[in-house]
Amino acid sequence: MYTRLTTIIINRVYKRKMNLEKLTNEVFKETDEIINEFGPRLAGTKSDEKAALFLHDKAKKFSDKSHIEEFNINKGAFFGWINILVINFTAGVVLIWFNLYLYAAILSLLSVIILIVQFIFYLPMIDFLFPKRKAHNVHGIIEPKGEVKQQVIISGHHDSAPVFNFFIHQPNLYNLRTTGSIGLVILMFVTTLVAYFLKIETFNFILNIVLSAGLLLVLQMWFFVSKKHATPGAGDNLIATNVAFKIGEYFFNEKKNGNGLKNTRIIFASFDAEEEGLRGARAFVKKNKKMLTETKTYVLNADCLYDEKELFFLTSDLNDTVKLDDKLISSLLKTADKLNLKIKTQKQALLTGGTDAAEFGKAGISATTLIGMPWTNSNRSPLYHTPNDVTSNVNKQVVTDTLNLYITFIKDND
Repeated sequence: MYTRLTTIIINRVYKRKMNLEKLTNEVFKETDEIINEFGPRLAGTKSDEKAALFLHDKAKKFSDKSHIEEFNINKGAFFGWINILVINFTAGVVLIWFNLYLYAAILSLLSVIILIVQFIFYLPMIDFLFPKRKAHNVHGIIEPKGEVKQQVIISGHHDSAPVFNFFIHQPNLYNLRTTGSIGLVILMFVTTLVAYFLKIETFNFILNIVLSAGLLLVLQMWFFVSKKHATPGAGDNLIATNVAFKIGEYFFNEKKNGNGLKNTRIIFASFDAEEEGLRGARAFVKKNKKMLTETKTYVLNADCLYDEKELFFLTSDLNDTVKLDDKLISSLLKTADKLNLKIKTQKQALLTGGTDAAEFGKAGISATTLIGMPWTNSNRSPLYHTPNDVTSNVNKQVVTDTLNLYITFIKDND
């Protein structure tokens, strides 16, 4: 049993050995370098592609093998359900004034189905309606000194998000606007079916008034996602990408100096198109399925590293539809405890989205994501998906703690 003094001593020894301050400063410097050079990086754009090529050039310098893998996305499809929801609800309001309740019910049901398939499960139901673009995953591989008995993937994503206008204008109304609009669509489906079958004139008139008033809320959803502006994407999620690459560089240098890992292969990765519904991680798992399944694999993903006081591991992902690995998380928490790091666990709530770990979890691969901000429907970082997502708004300590945790965990479990 470690005493607090022992814990502090161990933590300081690890910090000296790894020079965590230097590694942390390099993560921030390299993140700023990419943002200054390429700007916001919506998946499928030239700036995003250039950032991927830049990362691949970096990976070549400190890996035994490096890869850049191209795949297709349908740009804008992931948030396309929002526009369909608004259009169908508006059309439904028009239809009910002509007593065409069944058609309004069909349109609202279609909206709900698309919402569930496209956003709850992140499946490509409407992707074919959107333009095809190229996106790029990047990863480097560092082999151990001896036989490979396990491999650890450390990952982030380099694409940045479109600006969420609701987080900039009246953010206190975010939950009402989003959840309220979805609730109104469900209400339309149920009540228009009732109106169609019962044909009660007074009920129908009141319903028409209520749903017409609801249109004022639903129409705002059209402006939820900016069509023109993307974020700089520092905390979400270029910091995590550079943490992954810095860990790769660290272990590559350790290997050069004769202190390489014995039986653990390191894969440091940056996925693309996370903000387009985890399409990059999905493409990576599909392309590398054999490599991922023939050797025991652990995925240490990171996302939204803003504040060390908010750190937690996801126990589920993808709107709580994918279970992540409790044993892996338990092992990570033991390492965190040894380093005196305060890290909690949390499941991914419905309608809060997903992270790249979900695609690995779906494939039966041990995975989790470390997050450094509040993540609920009613509370997230004020920087999240806004133009203020720059390195000066990311705490250095959260990067130091993540580097310390992941490097120590890998060493202790080699």
